[in-house]
Amino acid sequence: MTLLIFSYRDAKGEVSQRTLVQWSEKDTHIQGRSAEDTFPKTFRKDRIIEFLQGANLLLNEAAPLAPRLRPKPSTLAAFEAASRTPQPKTPPGGLNQILFTGFLAAHRAELEQKASDFGLKVMKTPGKTLTFLCYGDNAGPTKVAKAQEAGAFIIDSDQFLSLITTGELP
Repeated sequence: MTLLIFSYRDAKGEVSQRTLVQWSEKDTHIQGRSAEDTFPKTFRKDRIIEFLQGANLLLNEAAPLAPRLRPKPSTLAAFEAASRTPQPKTPPGGLNQILFTGFLAAHRAELEQKASDFGLKVMKTPGKTLTFLCYGDNAGPTKVAKAQEAGAFIIDSDQFLSLITTGELP
């Protein structure tokens, strides 16, 4: 088994060493899990400080493109005011899709409303066109596995809230 080991600076600025036993790669992200993780985590490539092992296995520029987000026009003006960076482009095929799993009903409804307000299409089951799966404490492995097969980004609720605040994965 070949490992991918790297130093990583998270959104809070904390540096840690990550070891992934399974991973997939997009142009801007690496998603994978360590031996201790139940679910995969998403890591931004621009926050990787140094690769310690396995860098030769990465696709780099040849990696498939990550989905680009485009908020609804009603939230676009507020989003532009809060950010000086260019807005993401709409991916071919339309709206990005998100599925929430493992949350209490009231919390899931709140997250689904925020996703809809941001311009994401909320799904009830994972499919081939799923972009994001947001998981809570009670998420089942079947939905997560189907989302992974579809190439979706697996994120937790904190990463989702950061996504709709900044327009990018943390």
